[in-house]
Amino acid sequence: MSVIEPVGDGRSVPERAYDSLLEYITQGKFSDGKLPPETELAAQLGVSRTALREALQRLELESYITRRRRVGTMVVASRPKIEGGLETLNSVTGIITNAGMKPGTSLKSWRYEQANTLVAKHLNLKVGTKISVVERVRTANEVPFCFDISFVPTKHFTETDVQKLGESLFEYLTQEKGQMIGQAVTYMYPYLADSLIGDRLSVPKKHLLTLLEQTHYTTTGEALWYSRAFYRSDLIGFHIVRRP
Repeated sequence: MSVIEPVGDGRSVPERAYDSLLEYITQGKFSDGKLPPETELAAQLGVSRTALREALQRLELESYITRRRRVGTMVVASRPKIEGGLETLNSVTGIITNAGMKPGTSLKSWRYEQANTLVAKHLNLKVGTKISVVERVRTANEVPFCFDISFVPTKHFTETDVQKLGESLFEYLTQEKGQMIGQAVTYMYPYLADSLIGDRLSVPKKHLLTLLEQTHYTTTGEALWYSRAFYRSDLIGFHIVRRP
């Protein structure tokens, strides 16, 4: 007696479309971060637009994509191409280099500013103290992945340091300025890009980012600099190794 193979694998068409799209998203196969138009995507998957829309709706509810009129369907969460561990002090430049990519800076600006309440608290300064503010857009293989704002006391970084600064503030302060960093206190938050940061990182508004808020301290306990760095979650991710 012949054995008849079951048709399909028990999953509905929308479920199969969802699983296929999720696999492509998490593997970063939509290189420009944007899905094809619905008609084209349905044809590629071999499903109806109704089934496709049901799969897209589920992906949107789970925050993998965002759909906007006149913009299209954008990926907001995928498997990062770069990963770094937060348990070891290392520069972002080092993380990019270790990933076999070329670090760079597409925008760098500097200014003096008076420390507001938040910055003064992190740097253990009086409100209104003059500080240096360095803003940079960091790149990996010329693709922007991080918008970084660093606040540094002027005794450690002034206008004369700006031209000497290479790709890494971490390496400049430790190697060129001779500061010994003992630890960094790091807070990590999800963040949806606003128009300014979206423009800096070439992503649409509400694109999912990771905000790393850090204060680096010297071995003597002095706050060396405080930073707010906005990372594209689709390009770089961070992990922590936990042991008992």
